[in-house]
Amino acid sequence: MSIGVALLGAGVFAKKEHLPAIKSSPLLSLKAVYSRSRTSAETFVEAAGDDTEAYFDSPSVPSRSLDDLLRRDDIAAVIVCVAIDVSPKLIKKALRAGKHVLSEKPIAPDLKTARSLIDFYQQEIKGVFWGVAENFRFWKSVHEAAKIIKDLDANLVTFSITSYSFVNADNPFYHSDWRQKPTFQGGYLLDGGVHFVAVLRTLLAALDQKIEAVSAYTTSIQKTLPPVDTIHAILKTDHGRVGSYISSVGIESKLAMEFEIVTDKGSVRYSPFQMQIATKLKNQEGKWEEQSQTAPLMWGVKEEVAAFAEGILTGRLDSKLSISEALEDLRIVEAMLTSGDAQGLPITISKDAA
Repeated sequence: MSIGVALLGAGVFAKKEHLPAIKSSPLLSLKAVYSRSRTSAETFVEAAGDDTEAYFDSPSVPSRSLDDLLRRDDIAAVIVCVAIDVSPKLIKKALRAGKHVLSEKPIAPDLKTARSLIDFYQQEIKGVFWGVAENFRFWKSVHEAAKIIKDLDANLVTFSITSYSFVNADNPFYHSDWRQKPTFQGGYLLDGGVHFVAVLRTLLAALDQKIEAVSAYTTSIQKTLPPVDTIHAILKTDHGRVGSYISSVGIESKLAMEFEIVTDKGSVRYSPFQMQIATKLKNQEGKWEEQSQTAPLMWGVKEEVAAFAEGILTGRLDSKLSISEALEDLRIVEAMLTSGDAQGLPITISKDAA
């Protein structure tokens, strides 16, 4: 059985990741693509193949509107891959039309909008799924690292995230208008931050720990990356353990992504782009010894799209696509950005349910 799916969005990520992900799934058949721009939609269709139709905003061609796409009976699901501030409107529209929805992370540009969307979905929509695509949550190496941490059977001492990269005109995502002139909080620190928080939450959950409070400072190193491009934060768990979160997309001289969990029985350092998980444990002689294992890198988009399709067929959506998980990722990033705006004011993570 093939599920008819449409892509809402025809940008770089949709072309580079979602199109091949859909084509690689035997459970999905791409029927249509929508973009506000007719040129973008038709260019996308050229790459997608003859069975895909273009829809766009054009008064001169009224039969090709988004509403027309959503009225199609052969389209059961949509994948929303548009600007962060545009996404909520399309999610709501697709759900109202009775389509299963997989929307790109973050779940929304801010918590207020996310809560409103979730309330709408839970109270007014029946019979269709809404999942949030967080591809880092589908990295097998994340869960391998979490298993190693869990198997330590230890107590958390501290933890850290370090992520440095440099975004400039050579990066294809840099040229998106919504990234150059963001109308949502944090800019790249929100867009990428939910990825890092998703990984951290998975690793801390292996020790039954959750982030409870944050204190952060934000700054702008590159004026071309508004509104801010660097964050330094202290995070506290619900068991009183404290760790650090450092992320920047504005540093040209350093490239790194590393997560470290330190316990009273040893430490685990997860470096996804170095494809390595390193553990430091005491050997039989009582001396500290470091060992490492290869952790193959994967991007996770094909896996999350396949999981979405499988969930539709089985009637049970993969928990890694959960809107509750996506809400918690956003909650922590927003708390850090709010603290940064307030020059390090401690922010306690609220406990409202998704």
